[in-house]
Amino acid sequence: MTGTLEYLRRPILANVTAGMKVLVVTDTAHDPRVWQAVMSILSECGADATLALFDPRPADYYDPPVAVCEAMKTVDLNILLASTGMLHAHANSAAMDAGVPVLCMDGGMTLEMFQSGAVTEDQKEMAIRQYYVATNIFGKEARTCRVTSRYGCDFTYSVENRIFIPNFPGDDFVPYKIQNVSKVQNRKSNMLRFLYPNGEFNIPPVEYSGSGKLVFDLCMHQLGRLASPIELTVENGRITSIDGGADAHFLRNYLEQYGDENAYVCPAEASVGINSKAQIRGVQREDKNILGSMHFGLGTNVDVGGTLQSNIHIDGVILEPTLYVDGDLRIDNGRFTRPVDRPA
Repeated sequence: MTGTLEYLRRPILANVTAGMKVLVVTDTAHDPRVWQAVMSILSECGADATLALFDPRPADYYDPPVAVCEAMKTVDLNILLASTGMLHAHANSAAMDAGVPVLCMDGGMTLEMFQSGAVTEDQKEMAIRQYYVATNIFGKEARTCRVTSRYGCDFTYSVENRIFIPNFPGDDFVPYKIQNVSKVQNRKSNMLRFLYPNGEFNIPPVEYSGSGKLVFDLCMHQLGRLASPIELTVENGRITSIDGGADAHFLRNYLEQYGDENAYVCPAEASVGINSKAQIRGVQREDKNILGSMHFGLGTNVDVGGTLQSNIHIDGVILEPTLYVDGDLRIDNGRFTRPVDRPA
């Protein structure tokens, strides 16, 4: 095992104390060096750590085996390290409802990705940037958003009463600490979590308000880096067609096989990347955080302030979007047109 483990240590040391019961949730398709390093760090902390290792789930946000689901509700902390995303899975939601927080580091992150890139961003500066994106790019009174891109994206949706302004990080801000989302981001949510890597301002748009062509051009859950753009045609907030090459064909089949009625509601999420250190990896867990990018989700959003519950939650990323808020240009080809950082 080569390279620094410093960045991998930070969220664990911030949230784990001696004697804590910690469950590490992973699968056989994930980089084993990551869970091995995490288990070693937990041992150093004096935690009572258990590893749950199982076959990969068929799709993102599908639950782990039943025995693992039950165990997740009886520990002090869950650490998600599976190759598929499990943050929005029913099992994790049930665990958080039971008061068990989660450290989410899943979705195909390799050991190298925990040594450079998005994980090296200053956490407080990013929290400040999140506040200014909420207030300067959107604002509490924002109503309608329109997103375009060089790949033909032209998509509108409503954010009326869905802009939740996070607290400005003060002197008591503790980096890497698990947060109660309902208190820190001032939205209805059961989430007790820290995402790593992190770096987005998240909006659950008004359900069934989406209309137009939504084109993903960078990466997506399950697919990774896209070989060609995927074009979604959306009418009255529902996907009516998915066009493009082999990746579009994969997505059509994926939704048919693993989705449900709410998996076709679009957008369930509309988020802006705010991590200045995030790099293109071909893994959505990092790529979606790239500063000035946007990603749009399908499926569950009830846990971030929306009303949708689905079998799945999948994100698609636009690398250099142009965003208009109520007709005013706020992001121009991936560059913010208003200040989003701490004033000099």
